[in-house]
Amino acid sequence: MSETDRYQLTLTDSPSEAAQATIENGLHDFNLLKAGYVNSRALAVLVRDVDSSEIVGGLLGRTTLGLLFIDLVFLPEATRGQGIGSEILSMAEEEAKRRGCTAATLFTIWFQAPDFYARHGYREVGRIECALPGHTRICMSKGL
Repeated sequence: MSETDRYQLTLTDSPSEAAQATIENGLHDFNLLKAGYVNSRALAVLVRDVDSSEIVGGLLGRTTLGLLFIDLVFLPEATRGQGIGSEILSMAEEEAKRRGCTAATLFTIWFQAPDFYARHGYREVGRIECALPGHTRICMSKGL
């Protein structure tokens, strides 16, 4: 039996918690071995409706190896244009700096918020065309 015959590949949209932990822990250990340290931590800024106590939006990201990765940002229409998005971004960046990050990176789509991020000092570093014509993903970065 060859070495490649020892492994089976499975495609899924619902990996178990154990499978996710195996991958996360494996990458953590590899990064520790190669980089000498790992400081990967989740980072979230949540927007809560004070009347209902429900989370209505916010930012999800992570910090690792000196970078802030902004993964998802969402604000409902009723909260936009009030400075909440700017405050969310500022809070995430300040926490990232406290964690030792020197830069932030994110992907957005042309119809989402590239102008918003540009107003906050993010610059475009690349584009990836999507299968749907005109739905370009934009990679942006900012020094912290």
